[in-house]
Amino acid sequence: MVVMLSWQSRKMKPTHLLKSTLKLAKETIKLAKIQLEDIGLIVHGGVYKEHFRTEPAFATHVQGDLSLHCTHLSMNSSHCFSFDVTDGSCSPHIALQTIADLLPSMNSKYALLCVGDDRPTKHCEWNEESYCFVAVIGMSGNGPRLLSVDSDDRGFNQKLTIKGYFDEEVRGNKIAVSGDITFSETKHEGGSFSGHQRWLSGKHMHAFHSLMDEHNDTLEHCIVDRSGKSTTAKWEF
Repeated sequence: MVVMLSWQSRKMKPTHLLKSTLKLAKETIKLAKIQLEDIGLIVHGGVYKEHFRTEPAFATHVQGDLSLHCTHLSMNSSHCFSFDVTDGSCSPHIALQTIADLLPSMNSKYALLCVGDDRPTKHCEWNEESYCFVAVIGMSGNGPRLLSVDSDDRGFNQKLTIKGYFDEEVRGNKIAVSGDITFSETKHEGGSFSGHQRWLSGKHMHAFHSLMDEHNDTLEHCIVDRSGKSTTAKWEF
């Protein structure tokens, strides 16, 4: 599997996802002791983006603002692939599995994992704690090694629905939430950690990686999405 060579995370203002991601990306690349041009893959995991935008992908904005392989394109030039993964709060784990699947077949052996959510518009009620998380992932090196990612849909619950819609009165996009469920609480027992089900993806990754220094064997990170589905990533130190 792949290795997390460096990572950085921090709490951010609700509409500063791109600005925060770019800042952390430069820091993590420096910490990994590689060059910006070594990155051949950028994957973003999250749900909420500015104006509920899905295209172009958020990861392409990161690539463009980093000026990564965006100039002097030719048949012999280096390339960087960038795209988003959207699977609720479980998106970071799906993004990690995607990176682990793609990197072995790529010329570049380094990827940038970006995680976080933006408040879509000023009209959206936003009571979330917004965190940005960025990591450099490599095929080898020193750092936590991803052993596996497993998914579980058995807890999927259709009682809670979250959707975006256009409000004619304010002439802007909003978020509508219907239904109600009891969210699972944060759990940290032995070699397993699961964040609060209410959290968004950035906070899940921030909280988990804050615990890494406490472990020297293996640690499982479970993310339970608000829908009830879950993913579990197993790491070795």
